[in-house]
Formats: sequence, C-alpha cells, structure tokens
Amino acid sequence: MQDVSEPRATLQAGSLRRDSLQQQIFDNLRDAIMSGVFRPGQVLSSRGLAEDLKVSAMPVREALTRLTTEGALENTSSRTLRLRVLRPQDLDEICAIRIEIEGMAAERATAEMTAKDIFEIRKLNEELTAAADSGDADWYLKANATFHAAIYKVCGWPLLLGMIERLWLMVGPSIRASVPDRAHMATSQGFHDQIMAALDARDGATVRRAIVDDITTAAKDIRAFLNVETDKSPKKEAKHP
Repeated sequence: MQDVSEPRATLQAGSLRRDSLQQQIFDNLRDAIMSGVFRPGQVLSSRGLAEDLKVSAMPVREALTRLTTEGALENTSSRTLRLRVLRPQDLDEICAIRIEIEGMAAERATAEMTAKDIFEIRKLNEELTAAADSGDADWYLKANATFHAAIYKVCGWPLLLGMIERLWLMVGPSIRASVPDRAHMATSQGFHDQIMAALDARDGATVRRAIVDDITTAAKDIRAFLNVETDKSPKKEAKHP
C-alpha cells in the first residue's frame, strides 16, 4: 500500500489554528476521507500526515484513532492504519441505511429551509455543475459532499447528521476509486438539479426521491467496482478435514 507522504493542498495546512488543533486535524482528515481524497486500502502514516499538515505527530495519531473508532480506518496485520476496504455486502448495507436516513434528513430539511438556505445551496449546486462540466473528479467529489451536507444540516437533527457522516466516511474512498467519470458526473448532476428544483418548490417528497435515486445509481457503479476487486483478491485455500 502506498504511504501518504506528498503534501496535499486539500488538507489545508496553512489554515489550522492552534487553539483547537486536534479537532481541526480530525475535521480536516474526516472531510478529506468523505470527499474521496484517499483511496480504499491506502495506508495513512501519522508521521507523513503530520509533515503534510506541519504539526506534531501526537494530535494526528489521536485523530486517526478517532477515525478508526468511526469505522473509516482499519488496523492491518502490520499494525498500520489503512482506509477501510468495503466488501460488496458492506456496500449493500451502507446504501440501504443511507437511503433511509439521508432521505429522511433531506425531506425534513426541505420543510425547514429558509430563503437564505436555498440561496446558499443553489450556489453550491452551481459549483457542482461547473465541476461536472470540467470533468475534474476531485473538485466534483468535494463539491458533491459539501452540497449534500449543506442540505442535511438544515434538518436540525445532530444525531441523524452524525450517522450520515459516519456512513460517508466508510463509503467515500470507494466512491472516488470507482465512480467519477464524465458520464457518471452528468447523471449525478441531473439528480442534483432535480433536488434543487424540488427545494425551490418546497417539495420534500420529490427531494427525497431524487436523493434516493442519486444514492442507488452511484451504488451500482461502486458495487461493480467492488465485485471486480473482490475477484482480484487471493482466495483462501479450503481447509480439508
């Protein structure tokens, strides 16, 4: 597995404040994982990340421990931490839950939307459109995560938001590894435009349906990728009695 050693602008080292450093590092890494900066199975080195972020290794290790608890990272036999590698059945479970709770959050958020919320989400959707048109997958995935999070946040239920974030932590790397190409981005952006139109109309049921369609359509591509990766994995020899 490739270690994380090269500087990454997406980690925003220069913006860190010292008064809440550990939380900022955690938030920074969490957002990077959710938006697909890292790949499934990629090893994360606390020393390498500390160098990237220009901080000491201790708060990075603490952040990685929290991310492991959240299910985003897993321990390896060599005592390193790597991004979680999903099995097809893991994805099926995650997507089934996402459909229910993200649909719930979106429908509830629609009823709570203010004119200011709609204006800000529309700007995010415009950025998504520009990212899709550019074909820049990294930009698109970051904008996509921000767009969805902005909608769900309006629902006002922090426990629900925490559950959604945890699922995105688990699936984010697989989305980046398997999905983003121009065709997928164009399809996904069609759902986002439906969401935006339904938000303008305050039509919560349609917002929910578009969210569900977005999740299930992406899941087909991700699952196809995971099936291929599973087939590539070395098979364990059967044990004979």
